[in-house]
Amino acid sequence: MESQELNLADRLRQMAARAVSLARVRLELVGVELQSQLLRLFAALTGLLLALLLGVASLLMLIFAALLWVPDTWRAPLGLGLGVALLLAAVMSWLWAKKQLADGEPFGASLAELARDARALGETEAR
Repeated sequence: MESQELNLADRLRQMAARAVSLARVRLELVGVELQSQLLRLFAALTGLLLALLLGVASLLMLIFAALLWVPDTWRAPLGLGLGVALLLAAVMSWLWAKKQLADGEPFGASLAELARDARALGETEAR
């Protein structure tokens, strides 16, 4: 009888150790995903800041091109071309930042792993 109790106690300890190990792995996964989300958010914010700065620069270039429109044939078209190029870069940065924010589901891998764990536990309970 005493050996069965020890065997049961050992099994309970093993189950507890496995549960702690599984919980540790899941928490590490959550930490990695949190870091990934923070990097994605930082990239999106960087893109938005770049879009803002390039938008302001393009507006200034377009204004200077309009103000400096003189008979000199190169000055205004060059300013206008630079303004358009900077405006295009600002739009591209804005679209890239929107894509960064739209990509991925936060903590998707962790949620999938937890759902898989729940299904596995449901199968063992049914047995």
